[in-house]
Order: sequence, then C-alpha cells, then structure tokens
Amino acid sequence: MEDSYKYRLFYFISIAFIVLNSVAITQDILWLGILPVVFLFALLVLFKLDAVLLMLSFIIPLSVNIDNIGFGLGISLPSEPLLMLIMVLALFKFLIDAQYDFKVFKHPISIVIVLNIIWTIITTFSSELPITSAKFLLSKLWFVVVFYFLGVSLFKKQQNIHRYIWFYGIALLFVIFYTLKVHSEYGLSQKFSYTVGMPFFVSHGVYASALCYILPLLVCYLVFPKVFKLNLFSYSAIAFVAIMFFVGLFFSFTRASWLSVAVAMVILIPISLRISFNTILLLLFSTIALVFVFQNQLMYLLSKNNQESSKNYFEHIRSASNIKTDASNTERLNRWSCAIDMFMDRPIVGFGPGTYSFVYGPYQLSRNRTIISTDYGDGGNAHSEYLQPLSETGLIGMLLVLALVYTTLSTGFRIFYTASQKHVKYQALGILLGMLTYYVHGLLNNYSETDKIACLFWSFMAMLTAIDLYHNKKQIN
Repeated sequence: MEDSYKYRLFYFISIAFIVLNSVAITQDILWLGILPVVFLFALLVLFKLDAVLLMLSFIIPLSVNIDNIGFGLGISLPSEPLLMLIMVLALFKFLIDAQYDFKVFKHPISIVIVLNIIWTIITTFSSELPITSAKFLLSKLWFVVVFYFLGVSLFKKQQNIHRYIWFYGIALLFVIFYTLKVHSEYGLSQKFSYTVGMPFFVSHGVYASALCYILPLLVCYLVFPKVFKLNLFSYSAIAFVAIMFFVGLFFSFTRASWLSVAVAMVILIPISLRISFNTILLLLFSTIALVFVFQNQLMYLLSKNNQESSKNYFEHIRSASNIKTDASNTERLNRWSCAIDMFMDRPIVGFGPGTYSFVYGPYQLSRNRTIISTDYGDGGNAHSEYLQPLSETGLIGMLLVLALVYTTLSTGFRIFYTASQKHVKYQALGILLGMLTYYVHGLLNNYSETDKIACLFWSFMAMLTAIDLYHNKKQIN
C-alpha cells in the first residue's frame, strides 16, 4: 500500500511538472526545465557525495571557461555552479546529521588552512575593493570546503585517492589529444602554444601545471608496479598515459613547468638519502642567502642574456634567464615590483584579497613597463603565488601561504620516511612531488584561483591529511 502511494505521488509530481514546464516554455521561461536535473544532483550530493566528488574531478578538466557573463564576472561551466551547489548542500547535510570527523580540524594542515581563511575574511573587511574581495573569499571557500574538507572524507577510502587522480587524469588525457590536434594544425610551434588549450584551459601555463601535478604519481606507478599490484594491461595503459602527459608537457612550451619537473627530479636525491625536510630547507635558505649576497654579480650576468622565447627548445630554455629583452620575463619583474611596492604601502592587511589586478596599474614604473604592460586590470595577476598574497593580504597573508607550503611538504616527507606500508609510502611520494612541482611553479605564476588547479591544489593536501590520519597508523622509526 505504501509503495503504491509513492508511485502515485511520483506520477502526480511528474505530470504536474510536465504541465507546468510546458506552460513556462510558452512564456519563454526556459530555466524551469533544469529543475529536475538540479533536484537529482541535490539527492546525489546528500546521499552519494563520494560519487559526486569523483564525478567532479572528471568534469573540471573538461569545463569550458567563459570570460564575461555580465557584471565583469567570468565562470567555468559546468564546474563552478556545481561547486557552489555542492558546498551549500554539504553544509546543509552537515547541519542535519553533523557527521564529520572533527579530528581533521586538529591536523596541522587543516589548522593553517583555517587560519588562512580567517585572515582572508579579516582582510576582506579592510579591502580597497570590498565587493571584489568578497567574491574572491566566496570562491576560495567553495574550493576549500569541497576539495579539502569534503576531500578528506572522500579519501578515507584509500582507493578513492587512486580513483580521483584517474578521473582527473583521463579527462586531462582527452584535453591533451584535443590540444595536440589543434596545435598540430599550426606545426606544433611555440608561437601558437599559448592558447591552443582553449576553451578548456585559458593558458598553456595552467594546462602544464595540471600535467605536472599528475605526472609524478604516474611515474611512481611505473617504477613500483608490484607495490601497486599492477598487471601487464594496467602497466601498459599507465605507460601510455604517462608518455602522452610528457608529450603534452613538452609541447606546452611552459618553461616554469619544465623547471618544476626538473626540481622534483633533483629533490629525489635527498629523499633517497633520507635527508630530513628541515635540513633540505636549511640548504635552500643558504642558497637564497648566497644569491642575495651576490645579487649584483648575478643581475649583471643575467642582463647579458638576450635570448628571447623561441621555437628552438634549447633557445627557449635559455630564454628563461633573459631579464633584459624577453617580454614575458621583464613583465614578471614589473608585476613583482608592483606587488612589493603595494606591500610597502599597506604592509599589514594589504589591498584586499583578489584586488591586485585592479590596483597595481599606478605602481608600474616607466622603466619597468614592457610592450605587454597595461593599466586597466586586464593583464592578469602578480605571476607569483607568494608575492600576490603579500600585496593583497599583507605580511601575515604571505606567511600563512609559506606556512601552508611548509606544513604540507613536511607532512609528505614524514609520511614517506615513517610509513611501514610500501603502497602508502610511494603514494605519498607521488602526491608530495606533484605538490612540489606547483610550489616551484608558483614562484613564477599564480593559478590556484582557477578551478582546474584549485581542484588539485586543495585535494592533494586533503590526500596527505587523509593518509596521515587514516592510512599511516602503523609507522616505523
């Protein structure tokens, strides 16, 4: 009797919606037709959240970027509307059943993230452009809530770490095929590499950064097949995907990504020697100190390099140190100089989250301007994951970013050195190296505000947190 009632109710609601939607169409009200899809998606979020998050990791690389939907806003479809809906529904679900493991909030990575969010809220109130900062805060919240805090719950099942990476990686593989096809029509030349990833990736830098995130894990699978229990078919499939990722990275002509992969390879030396992270950090600071002491001599040597970006790969790499005539490099110096001068004006709270692009124009010195400089806020950001928060959220904001880098890397090193289970050890190593590639890339670019990279940026932190809390219980000295 009860089932019969449910069926009658379902038929009544369905017929009522069909009639209502038919009337709405005659009145040019078209949005009503998507309500069933929204309702179905809401049910999935409330009852099958893990499946939704895995589906989202596949959707994001294939989402299309639209620069202007009105009011000066851009959007990535369908990923960003889905992110907002997931965040709202997940918070609603939490208020109803309060089922979340609160020890996640006690983890060092989570503590730094929460402090970062709190400081972003504070600096939003003191912002030069409060509405712009509020938009930035909202987008950051849905990235952190969905990809980090919901991600940790998703990765309680260790198999979901592999699934998440593979869903994103397979979608990215389609983008690689598409990009290479378009690029081949222009002879795979460096000149046309910047936008061939559109409409999926707004620039070759974002595209290359995503490739670099996934590549170390693919290599770990290939180097340690027995640890991950790969059969011949799985190994061959992973080898093919890894080769395509390397090809995609090579033809992206992104010098920062090439550099980040090289650094990840070099860092394997102290890791294999089991040198502690703090010792590596000390060596890094010593190197930076030497660079600072001999900065005049280094600047003189760099100014002698006139090699500009080129279709020749060796010349293109050599151009990375050209700070005299290469427009890409000189414009970076211009943006960095603006960020530092902005910090000097407002060292405590900065100009406000997300405001750099709109306020840096007057800080450009005539001697630093290049042929691609602009005053209208349409020329991109500070090209640095570290200097942009310095200008937007002050010294505390940048220190919190550095604290996040330190905490995630030190957690990754600790897991690798202490894990007794090999699949945990090498999975953590792949995640660690993937994050390291972006931290290096972040010295020269800033992409963590885009959904394509935020999906990896925050979820890789969630993976390390989940491994540390749930999968690394048995440890060795």
